[in-house]
Amino acid sequence: MIKVLIVDDEPKIRNGLKQWIKQSGYPFQIVGQAKNGKEALDYIVKAQPDFFLVDINMPMLNGLDLIKEIKQNNEKAIVVIVTGYDNFKYAHTAIKLKVDDYLLKPVSKSEFDTVLKSVVDQLGKDTEKKVLECKQYSCLIRNVKNYIENHYDNSQLNLSGVAELFEVNKVYLSKLMKQEMGKSFIEYLTDVRLHKAKGILESEFQRITMYNLATKVGYTSQHYFSRVFKKTFGMSPTEYRDKIKM
Repeated sequence: MIKVLIVDDEPKIRNGLKQWIKQSGYPFQIVGQAKNGKEALDYIVKAQPDFFLVDINMPMLNGLDLIKEIKQNNEKAIVVIVTGYDNFKYAHTAIKLKVDDYLLKPVSKSEFDTVLKSVVDQLGKDTEKKVLECKQYSCLIRNVKNYIENHYDNSQLNLSGVAELFEVNKVYLSKLMKQEMGKSFIEYLTDVRLHKAKGILESEFQRITMYNLATKVGYTSQHYFSRVFKKTFGMSPTEYRDKIKM
């Protein structure tokens, strides 16, 4: 199923879009409705939507600022703006944010159906992968994995914070990760960070310093990063870079 979040400050619009989605016959699951951008932020992490329908002019956090947060969390997310503002400045900003479509209210059902079909065509294969992964791991663990993979560069990322974010007990989350993945939270986070570091070294070995590399993958100490890298791969980051150059 393709997970959808509807964000609009007008209940009539939210309910109308919801009905059209249900009537479409496409494999959509509406994971939530939000009346403003700030409320929508909670769904981004907890529900991990694939497809967002977003109004622009909303209280507390407008649609364009929300879209920046969406793309930062998941650059592959499909975002369609649904707005009553035919404004060149808005449209220009939307293009810069790589919005997938821009619908002007009032939206016709045929126009909306065309957008839904396009979304299904784009996300169909990715959705199949997610379904298979959901069978392999619980959806909670899949969402935690996705969160770690998108935020590994945050040096403050830790088990307590992620458990609080997903509203589960940290001991339970750690146990579940070990049970389903064979790795604890810190082991998986370290694994992601080190493999990202290897990838950066392979593509930027002539330009990046070891300190910048460490901070780029979420470490505050270059020395600790080098020690962990060597313990895992049998050579320091510098030695690995020298090996690539040969």
